[in-house]
Amino acid sequence: MKEKLRIFEKQDGVTVYMKALKGLCLISPLVVFFVSLLPLYAQETYSVQRAVLTVYRDGVVHVSITLLVDEYEPQIMLPLLSPPERVGNIIVLDENGSALDYDFSGDNIAIYSLGSKKVVLEYDTDGLTYKASGLWTINFTAPFELTLILPENATIMYLSGAPLAIRLSDSRFEMDLSPGSWEISYELPVQLPPTPPPPSPPPPPPEEKGQAYLSATTIGYMVVAIIILCSATIVIVYLRRRRIEKNLGDEEARVVRFIRERGGRVLEAELRENFPHIPRTSMWRLIKRLEKRGVVRVRKVGLQNVVELK
Repeated sequence: MKEKLRIFEKQDGVTVYMKALKGLCLISPLVVFFVSLLPLYAQETYSVQRAVLTVYRDGVVHVSITLLVDEYEPQIMLPLLSPPERVGNIIVLDENGSALDYDFSGDNIAIYSLGSKKVVLEYDTDGLTYKASGLWTINFTAPFELTLILPENATIMYLSGAPLAIRLSDSRFEMDLSPGSWEISYELPVQLPPTPPPPSPPPPPPEEKGQAYLSATTIGYMVVAIIILCSATIVIVYLRRRRIEKNLGDEEARVVRFIRERGGRVLEAELRENFPHIPRTSMWRLIKRLEKRGVVRVRKVGLQNVVELK
């Protein structure tokens, strides 16, 4: 009787094991199916509408990417073409031109795009190009299709692959590239310094005393007129500046005063450093407001933005 019980228990254990194994076999395809959907879901959070890499003569590359995004997603993760430490002048805008917040995550940028249907990402980088023996080379991995625009009058010396399309527009090569690794070498013509203008001829000698007197009198009137004109211009500019500054907010007025104390020209990084309580995106909006009102102008020098008083 005991031997029969052992045999029954053994057979019962095998039966339970076989049922569990059969259940796992039924569940495993479902698990694999749902796991395979995760990358597809991640890819559907955005689609690249247009991506353009513009290469300048000094090797700096301006990256502009336009994305169509899911407005219900809180954020999107986009790979950077260069390490974050080699990236500068980052601008992230939605379809209304409003600035969006972002953070770096490894070699990716996380954009907080909740409520946005379209995102435009722009930045500069000097980490994609290098120069050796007069030959420039750009080397990068394209995560999606993009357009590469070389500097004006560049001569292509090497292509690691065949572009989807290549064309010449305003003396600049434009290439549509497929996803993958790319290496392109090119040469730039040497720019000669501008030729100085020829010296002006000496003034002719006066023929008569009366003519010399008349010329001196005319010159005197001209000098007085120039002084009056310059004085009027200075007064107009001063009054205009005073009127504009009266309409500025407290933060804007402090920023303008800081720029004036630094000689009328500062880097955007200096403004962020001296006004740490103003967030990065808020500072950029403040500068753009001042530029729109005609108080300052913004120039790009290398990877830096220079803010100047007008």
